[in-house]
Amino acid sequence: MLKCREDGTFTIAQFTDLHLGYPTNEATLRTQEHLRTCLQTNDFDLLILTGDQVWCYGEYEPKKAYEQLIAILNEVKLPVVITYGNHDSEHGKITRGQLRELENQLNNRVIPENKQLVRNRQSESLDIYDSKGEQVIKQVFILDSGDYIENQEELGMKDKPADNYYAYLYPEQISWFNQTCMSKGKGEEVLVFLHIPLVEYQEGKKNILTGECREEICCSDINSGFFTALIEKNLKASVFCGHDHDNNFTSEWLGVGLNYGVIGGYNVYSSFERGYRKIILNEQEFVETKLVFYSVKEESDENK
Repeated sequence: MLKCREDGTFTIAQFTDLHLGYPTNEATLRTQEHLRTCLQTNDFDLLILTGDQVWCYGEYEPKKAYEQLIAILNEVKLPVVITYGNHDSEHGKITRGQLRELENQLNNRVIPENKQLVRNRQSESLDIYDSKGEQVIKQVFILDSGDYIENQEELGMKDKPADNYYAYLYPEQISWFNQTCMSKGKGEEVLVFLHIPLVEYQEGKKNILTGECREEICCSDINSGFFTALIEKNLKASVFCGHDHDNNFTSEWLGVGLNYGVIGGYNVYSSFERGYRKIILNEQEFVETKLVFYSVKEESDENK
């Protein structure tokens, strides 16, 4: 059971875009060292990894990179849940099914209340209880947002390279969310974690609350309507993604929080300090979130 502490708080650490490689190079070793230090020196209630944990390019071996990541996660007794990005399973080196099998090696993999597997994408929901373990106060959804749009030629998508047409949430995933979200009167706040930003982040960047937008929003060219599903629920909802290494902002549009994590790995581009997003839930209040950077002991004063 995931439940709040006696003071009514529950802390999530979102790590995203670690881009670990095997054979390990200096950048990967640096990322692993910082990740290990964060996990061993912080008292989180839940870890959520939101994709692009590893590299599949060139000579990199994603299976061995994932095994190294799992070994680090197993060094601590922290509940963990994982979803994937566009780089975790590409070039035919490993499948999402094989990645999920590797997750069986995790000592503290969270067992979801609900899950769905559709077209090789897994969606999960987790309930977070009050400090007494009696009432669900928050519901957390972890959605696999896929990698790239299928059948691009049939759809007439020829203006960009194939790996620039990012995937969208499937209609089946949205239907499952509608059926699962706040069923039986659960809670009043929903948090959603995925890798690829929703199309509505284009609107969110016009109303930045904290952080920065230093690159274009690399969302899908197809809007499958998940944001509408959030609006229709008429609940307080916050979405957290990764994917864009030079975006780390929090924003709000039509009452829905649209937030980025912050890049966690050194193998890839970014003008930001590396780190993670700390998300603090409270029994009586809505979500509060801050960026924490590896190079700074104190948290940034960004909050929402």
